[in-house]
Amino acid sequence: MNWGKGLALALIAFAAMMAWFVIKATQHPSPLVTEDYYGQELKFQQRIDEAARAKSLSAPVEVVVKRGSVALVFPAEIQGRRITGQLLLQRPDDPQADRTVELATDSARFTARTDLMQGRYNAALHWEADGVKYFTQEKVYVP
Repeated sequence: MNWGKGLALALIAFAAMMAWFVIKATQHPSPLVTEDYYGQELKFQQRIDEAARAKSLSAPVEVVVKRGSVALVFPAEIQGRRITGQLLLQRPDDPQADRTVELATDSARFTARTDLMQGRYNAALHWEADGVKYFTQEKVYVP
């Protein structure tokens, strides 16, 4: 074989490999985390302030997830206040497994029933106590 045939085979192999990558990439679309990412980016400073308020509490909010339930344990200084908010559980590899839990409680402990699949979730808790807004975010694992 001469160098011309080798070069032609290398170019054909490269083109075939690139075509295979394009086909595989179109078969597995990567979904956006949220459809309204631009609107959420405009509120980013507000989220930073809410997260700083949450870190200034005596203890962080404890998020305990199990396969059939989610439990939130709030710091002691929140005891007795009216707490409202939303817990968003996002599964990075499967957007159909995302869950949203609305919370409204007067105690420092909240439990809700959910149907979570086994694996990792990103938990984003937006909550408010007596008109003061807080934000807590962490990675949780469902056993």
